Amino acid sequence: MLYTLLLHFCFLQLALSKEGLATYPYSEWSGPIKSGNCGSVSSPLKIRIQSKYNTSGIIPCSIQNGIKVYSFPPGVFEIDEQMLVPAKSTIRGASNPNDMSNPAKLPDWSTQTVFLATRGATDYNMQYCYAWDMVTTRVGFVLSSYVTVENVNYQGLDTLRPGDNGALCGGGAFETKGCAKNDCSNSVNNGGSDGYGSKNVVIQNVRLNGYYYEEDKDKIGAYVNGNYDCGGASGSNGCCFCLPNGVRSSQVAIWIPKTRDNGGTINLVIKNITSMSTQADGINLHGHVDGADVQNIYLQATGDDGFALWGGSDTIEGVVAYRVEVVNPGILRPNWYGNCFATYGMDHAAFEDCTCRAPTLQNPLHMGGGTFIDTSMFVLYTSFGANYPYGNRLVLNGWTFTDLNGNKYSAASGSLNYPQPGKMAWTYSQNAVLAPYYISGDSSVNVFVWGQKET
Repeated sequence: MLYTLLLHFCFLQLALSKEGLATYPYSEWSGPIKSGNCGSVSSPLKIRIQSKYNTSGIIPCSIQNGIKVYSFPPGVFEIDEQMLVPAKSTIRGASNPNDMSNPAKLPDWSTQTVFLATRGATDYNMQYCYAWDMVTTRVGFVLSSYVTVENVNYQGLDTLRPGDNGALCGGGAFETKGCAKNDCSNSVNNGGSDGYGSKNVVIQNVRLNGYYYEEDKDKIGAYVNGNYDCGGASGSNGCCFCLPNGVRSSQVAIWIPKTRDNGGTINLVIKNITSMSTQADGINLHGHVDGADVQNIYLQATGDDGFALWGGSDTIEGVVAYRVEVVNPGILRPNWYGNCFATYGMDHAAFEDCTCRAPTLQNPLHMGGGTFIDTSMFVLYTSFGANYPYGNRLVLNGWTFTDLNGNKYSAASGSLNYPQPGKMAWTYSQNAVLAPYYISGDSSVNVFVWGQKET
């Protein structure tokens, strides 16, 4: 009885801390950022904003080393379009929402800056990748060069993955500049941008889709009647996850799109990120990416891969993923598609001290006779235009690989080279170390393992 009362009190306090936050319409706070209004270090511009309930707040802005720094107070800041953040801008929230020693722990919302989508993808038949205006189609941020986002929360309202986003065109809470379609085959760019690659972008101390997590968590992986006609030809005429799962999220936490220019996206820093759910991938780096420092990341309850490198026909190089943890990939489209770590073409990358917590499935859904969910810790695909140029190199340096209860997987209990029902696949690397990965398809991917041996 006492435990129940204490638990009720904790949830009541959580609700009260959320209720106490002032809510600001998008038109109140976005205009000064898009127009570049700012002050100086000695005399910051105090941008006054009016909440929905006639209280007021202030966003100070000062130019620091040539960067416009907008410092947001605690509160809920509505966002109803895909907003292009101008170059040389910093969006800084009130406090860090993440405790990376316990990433699932929710913050005290009364201290937090929350960007809250006011609409989302709820119709499977909507034009999402093929729409002619991303500003009014998607909701989120597009980050130009020399942009930093830190100490903020973002909550999306997507409850499914639209049908035309099956090959992933994004829908990130945070994107860099690039094409709206994943192959740049039309003239539409994200956020009304020029589609040219961003450089020197920092995304740090950010929590995704945690604001509604307590209300929605019981819907994660829950059965939705009529949603599972995914097999072969019959699936193409049926409903394969065409009905909402009710989990309010973004499509992707962080999406780096293919760009119009050959230079691609350069010099990314993505660190101290927690994502509680996404309808598609957790983080996906797509197209030409030159240099990405990805560290201290927690991604759970995705509808696709947790962390993916998708170079396709372009080159991904200089990517280091350090202490990235993925939990239960693919669960928002249960039993269908998603692994902890996946590559779809890349040149040089390293995964260091990463963690995968995923179940083994006895009866996964099949597409074309194949299994594409929870098959290994790292899966190196040759699909979706994947290219692994001559001399490619993927380094695996330490890992933790367990089921959802923390029981470690081992090579002895797995299968060699290809997954089997109830078994994770393991493969010998170029330097003859058995590791939790496999190559799905016929391609030469040079994997080297350091710092860990399995028997």
